[in-house]
Amino acid sequence: MATALMLSVAVVVALGSIPGAGTGDVDPAGLTVGLMSLAAALWSGWMALQALRWQETDLAENADRLAVEVLNAESASWLQLLGAHDRTINVPFVHHAAPAHEASGAAPQGTLNDIADYYRRLEPGRLVITGAPGAGKTVLALQLMLVLHQRRSPGDAVPVRLSLSTFDTDRALEEWIARHLMTTYGVSEKAAHALVKDRRVLPVLDGLDEMDTTPQPGYTSRAAQALRALNAYQRGTAKGQLVLTCRSRAYEALLAVREWAHDAACIELVPLDAATAWDFLTDRVGDADRWRNVLDALASSPASPLATGLSTPWRLTLAATVYEQRAPRSGIYPRHPDDLLAPALNTPEAVGEHLLHLLIPAATEVSAAHRNHAPYDPERVRAWLTVLARYLDRNVIPGRPPGETPLPNTDIVLAELWPLAGYRRIRAVVTAVATAIALAVTAVGWFWNPDFPPALAVLVGSVMLGLRAWVRPDGAKRWSPMSSSRFSGGTHRMTKGAAVDFAVVFVGAFSFGFVVLGLYGWLIAGLHAQFAADFEIRLVHGLGLGTLFGLYLGAISFQEGHGHERKFTVPVLVGLTVGSLIFLSVLGGAFDFDHLPTTGLMDGLTHGLESGLKIGLWAGLGCGAVLAFYSGEAGWWYLALLLSTRRGSGRWLPLRLGRFLDWCTRTGLLRRAGVAYQFRHLELQDFLARRDDTLP
Repeated sequence: MATALMLSVAVVVALGSIPGAGTGDVDPAGLTVGLMSLAAALWSGWMALQALRWQETDLAENADRLAVEVLNAESASWLQLLGAHDRTINVPFVHHAAPAHEASGAAPQGTLNDIADYYRRLEPGRLVITGAPGAGKTVLALQLMLVLHQRRSPGDAVPVRLSLSTFDTDRALEEWIARHLMTTYGVSEKAAHALVKDRRVLPVLDGLDEMDTTPQPGYTSRAAQALRALNAYQRGTAKGQLVLTCRSRAYEALLAVREWAHDAACIELVPLDAATAWDFLTDRVGDADRWRNVLDALASSPASPLATGLSTPWRLTLAATVYEQRAPRSGIYPRHPDDLLAPALNTPEAVGEHLLHLLIPAATEVSAAHRNHAPYDPERVRAWLTVLARYLDRNVIPGRPPGETPLPNTDIVLAELWPLAGYRRIRAVVTAVATAIALAVTAVGWFWNPDFPPALAVLVGSVMLGLRAWVRPDGAKRWSPMSSSRFSGGTHRMTKGAAVDFAVVFVGAFSFGFVVLGLYGWLIAGLHAQFAADFEIRLVHGLGLGTLFGLYLGAISFQEGHGHERKFTVPVLVGLTVGSLIFLSVLGGAFDFDHLPTTGLMDGLTHGLESGLKIGLWAGLGCGAVLAFYSGEAGWWYLALLLSTRRGSGRWLPLRLGRFLDWCTRTGLLRRAGVAYQFRHLELQDFLARRDDTLP
């Protein structure tokens, strides 16, 4: 941008003054001073922009803005978990004392409705929520978050939910939280680190048990490492506030190896009795008479398979969701609650599988209620979700080399989903795509100019990038340093991100080729031909070329940096240092314009426009093909995944996968956990992963 502005000013001044100027009327020294003044003005503008960015780190303002974003997102998640209804189950819980390092203020028992008051009495504010699968741990954590948001005062920490399954235990906890704020809520980098450093964020960490594949994690497990990181999470001399959820069995296994959350109160959700289930259904359903037989069965047989099968908030909410669903046009109930009394449902497990079997058709009907037709039919939804569930359940791909990064078992992250298609297949497709793009760009270059040597370099470089997939399949970048486009989570714009990278690189390479290699050089050649003052011409050429090259190098280094490494001053100083070496080489006569056929500035401008256009277009196409493929590698791997999972591949997924996952989230089949998608409940994931029927 600086170079484009500099060029625009120079061209406007030249076009305005050259036609009426005679020989000797253009002062090279004056032009040099003007360029230096323009560079100083650009630097002052950049420093002003930096000052505005520093204002973004105002803690109170950024905390308030973050609170609004989190409240909107988590309110929607809360409704989805409750089956698009605001009736909650007042789940009871009991307190379990820790072996040591116990928080003060913990009451022996409590319920969901008073969880916020229970938490506020804790000192420090550290709470561990445990329970059986489906007991309502996430709903309780969300209830706590929403009430804390509603009662939040200026200066209070903002509760933010994070999925612990995405936590890399080799990285700092604070860095992971800050990265979550940036990728999920769009908080600037400086503001995110400032909020975390000042403990203006209350981490609500969901799914400690989901960090490992085993239900009983040991001392060396990821869950144990996470607990050690949480125990080191301080706020001054006290422990930092946090909320943690974990299945009871997994937390008990960690306690057995002497690992637990220090200075935290541990509570456990207890199973619901038949009376609580009866109260919830009576309050939740629209027509209690339709449920009369089920309600009577719960009241008369509190220990029956039906009552035991509906003893968790997840199952109760699921039952109300599928049996309260009505046809969008007629209003007729397609299913009757009396089906829960069928003789075949003679075990709690049978009751659960029966409800899970009805969930996907019910979700599709919910979507149809808001449209003239549902975008997906139930069988396709079931088939696609089964592919994803089996991939997560296996957590391993046949032929996967040992020692590589473990694959996720709960999170669906588009940028990391490519192993689903198989390592060999995905490598072959990536190589084929890279080679095809290289051949296309090379063909265009050779057709334009058969003698242009960089065409072969572009071809070889692109093919090498494709072959790189066979050497480092886990090296795909999750974000693009060229355009700063982050390929994370539910952004189904990953393929667009690759196109954005190409556009950014093309514009940069085209401007550099057009300005520096083409137009600027020919203008200096014309200046050299028109004036006899050789030293002054070299002074102008060296200073201008060194400045332009330095700014370009600094801008590229700035774009490729990230985190605390992304600074502007040092790269620009390095770039200007390199530019000064170019300046000295020009003064020493390294560049000779005597061989160029130009008679003056106007002739040089004409040649420069023609030459710069050709050089710029080729530089843009060549660099765009190679560098955009490298910088936007995650997008290309995602594209290869889509090409490898077509119907008949054995791993059929929709072509618009991101759109489908968003739809599943809106209908309550999936949920968002930061940058990842997760099944609404692990019970649903396990049910689909272990289906016996053959996929279509």
